[in-house]
Order: sequence, then C-alpha cells, then structure tokens
Amino acid sequence: MIPKETLNNDKQRLRARMRELFRRQPPGNFEAHQRRIVTQEVWKKSSTILLYSALPGEPDPAVLTTDCSSHSFVFPRIEGDKLGLYQYADQSQWISGPFGLKEPEPETWEQVSIGEIDLAVIPGLAFDPTGVRLGRGGGFYDRFLGDPGFRGMKIGLCWEWQLITSIPRNTHDILMDLIISEEKTVLPDNQPGAGWTRRPKEGS
Repeated sequence: MIPKETLNNDKQRLRARMRELFRRQPPGNFEAHQRRIVTQEVWKKSSTILLYSALPGEPDPAVLTTDCSSHSFVFPRIEGDKLGLYQYADQSQWISGPFGLKEPEPETWEQVSIGEIDLAVIPGLAFDPTGVRLGRGGGFYDRFLGDPGFRGMKIGLCWEWQLITSIPRNTHDILMDLIISEEKTVLPDNQPGAGWTRRPKEGS
C-alpha cells in the first residue's frame, strides 16, 4: 500500500501539471460534449440534474439548461466545507463566490436536498480509465458524492487531453460512473455494464 503522504504528494504534483496544461490550452467548444450527453440513457431517464459553473478552461455545461422542458437543473454553492444545492429558474441570479466561481444567489434560487439529484455532472482536472477523478484539492465534490443521501449517477466531464493513464487514489475519492470528453464516452473499467438507473434508498 502506498503511504498516504506519498500518495498526496503525487496528487499535488499531478494537479500542478494539469493546471499548467489548462493554462496552455486554447478555448474548447462544448457542442460535441452536449451531443454526447443528451443522447445518454441516464440523461434521458433523469429528472433532476446537477451541473456546475465552469472555471476558465473547463467544459461549460450551462448551455444544457436550455433543455428545461423535461429536466430540472441544480447548481452548487460553496457553504462552509460543503456544497449547497439550488434549482435553476428563469429568474435566478448569480453572484461571485470563492475561487472566482459563479454561484447561485440564494434569495432567487430554491434550495433542494441532496436526495433529489438523479444525475451529477462533475468537473475535474483529470480522469483515468478506472473512473478516478483528480479534483482541485478542496474535497467539496468527494464529500458531496460520498454523502449517504446521494443516490444519483455520476458523469465526469472533461476535454480529451484530461483523460490520462492513471491517477493516484485516496480511499475517499469517489469513482465516476461515466466520463465524457468531446471525442469519446468512457465507461470506466471498474464498472462494466453499470446500470443507468437511479440507485434505490437503503431498505427499499
């Protein structure tokens, strides 16, 4: 077993490398991602979908909110060490949050519970073929996805160059169920044939 300190140091070096790659990359086009996402069975079956406000250089899924007829869309807001969840509506206003993120302005958004999320679209610095995601180090998404109340499916969203061979994994790192880039859709090796149905509550 790799010592925790060694593993964390390896992840920090990889984060630094990926951040440098982000700075070098030209702006990308989200249209190919959009076509891949909306044709997924999990997308079609989901009612309430968590998206994210993109940082510079990240694939920006906000355009998906134009399909509001059959889905409700939720965006996260950093609240302490957790993510608050707020449902998007036409009157929703945005404010500037930590790290330069665009976040829901709570008075114009309706807060929702974690158990309402059917599908979570997740950003990251990198992803590997087993579904491991390299986050930015804050742990917000790992805490959210690891919450017992979350029973939805998880799609990692990235550019093709963010798909790398291997990422060091901590025990608290949550694996993705599907990874989508502009060029391909990846079903992680560790989840062959993962069923695209909402996971049942315990005891149901």
